[in-house]
Amino acid sequence: MLFNKITHYFKQQVQPGEWPLLVASFLYFFFLLCGYFLIRSIREQMGVVAGVENFHWLYLGTLLTTLAIQPIYGRIVSKYTRRVFLPYIYGFFAAVILSYWAAFTFWGVTASLAKSFFIFISVYNVFIVSLFWSFMADVYNKSQGKRLFGLIASGGSTGGIVGPLLGVLLVEKIGAINLIFVSFVCMLLVIFTLQFVRKHAKDSDVNRESPMGGSAIDGFKLILESKLLQQITIMTILATFLGGFLYMLQGLYISQYIEPGDQQTKMFNQINLITNILTLFFQLVLTPFLLQKVKIHKVLAILPMILVVVFALIGMVPIIYVVLGGIIMQRSGAYGIMKPPTDWLFTGMDKQAKYKFKNFLDTVIYRTGDTMAQWVIKGITMITKNIHILAVLGVFLALWWVKNAWKVGQLAEQHFAQKSANDESAVKNK
Repeated sequence: MLFNKITHYFKQQVQPGEWPLLVASFLYFFFLLCGYFLIRSIREQMGVVAGVENFHWLYLGTLLTTLAIQPIYGRIVSKYTRRVFLPYIYGFFAAVILSYWAAFTFWGVTASLAKSFFIFISVYNVFIVSLFWSFMADVYNKSQGKRLFGLIASGGSTGGIVGPLLGVLLVEKIGAINLIFVSFVCMLLVIFTLQFVRKHAKDSDVNRESPMGGSAIDGFKLILESKLLQQITIMTILATFLGGFLYMLQGLYISQYIEPGDQQTKMFNQINLITNILTLFFQLVLTPFLLQKVKIHKVLAILPMILVVVFALIGMVPIIYVVLGGIIMQRSGAYGIMKPPTDWLFTGMDKQAKYKFKNFLDTVIYRTGDTMAQWVIKGITMITKNIHILAVLGVFLALWWVKNAWKVGQLAEQHFAQKSANDESAVKNK
């Protein structure tokens, strides 16, 4: 019975001639995120090796590198189609990953290698998913996207589970550093599947420009003109601040209580595995139900309310399992509960907000919030090492985020109502 329902669902979503391209797109996204999550755990370990006390410098380096690369990347995007330049971009990433594997193999884990690897992966992860979905817009039309993008997204979610699972199973057999080589193999498979998918891509000037449209200045100007965009900006900064607090606490507790090397990598893989399973559940089951049954301002307030409890628990019971449980809830909630409704907000906005502001939000604002969080933490820890101070600050910021998220939802509802009224008026006046 269940098999028949699943078969019927796929027959509804996928037309017979679309299967080869759909499978290739699924595998493309699967290998991309499988490879990324294999080395994400090593990035976390390299952050510990570089020193939790140096996180503020690592994040500053990540922000400056992102800002330096953005104009170069924007120039490439404006000059060439993704169908043309993507194989070279992925080839470059594969070469860098292989170079790090060779460097760690021959020279061992040094502080300078650990720091540069951390920054590289932190920059790399900003681009790969954005690149993927922008490319999908060149491959599939709008009608196909509505039917197939959910199935393609499940490829990434599956890769996000298999990657950490492989890390847990392999790290004690082949060592953490050799997981980097496995990630390199995944990138080669990405390039292989890409060769099939790119044959179907269209050189559309509209699609090509839209994902990276506008400059940082354009995005900043839009913030000054809209209360809704101002509140979304504040929401993003608060989210990255609280995520940064938990990230620092994760590094601090794991460096103190988990044996360095492969055991730390295994622990980070276990965290990523649980996080991605929860994220998939939220994306497929909980959040779609909430978005259909609950007002948007209430949905947006769910994660910050959870974090009020998380930071309160850390303040009362500051042990490793509470901290790790907290970061699992924060990460899975960020991608499974918070991101879908946040992205939904942009469906009712104009192209300027969708492309110029959102690009500015996802790069400059996001990385600036990350960096600010680590510098604030550094300032606090220079004054006091008391975890309770950070916990109290976390509760305060989470409460502020609850109020802010509520405001974002209400402003969005007002904006959509006004836009609907204007559209109806325009139709009547025709």
